[in-house]
Amino acid sequence: MHVEHHAARHDVDSQAIVVPAFFRLTEVIRITGLSRATLYRRIAEGKFPPPVHLGGRACGWSRGALQRWIDDPEGYSNASLPRTR
Repeated sequence: MHVEHHAARHDVDSQAIVVPAFFRLTEVIRITGLSRATLYRRIAEGKFPPPVHLGGRACGWSRGALQRWIDDPEGYSNASLPRTR
């Protein structure tokens, strides 16, 4: 998810790069390489960030939560995150 700046500044149109605020399940599977079952098992174990309910039946993962997991997938724990319910 980190964007490396390999091109010169004048070669990149900043309006062309749009990063969503929330990633849906299919995108999370593509980004992480994990299966749906593995994602939800890790969420239950506290080893992957839980999804945020966006309204109706929609849910997604915030960029920040995914980045924390990507930065340290083996050491990630959401036990230190505040519980919201």
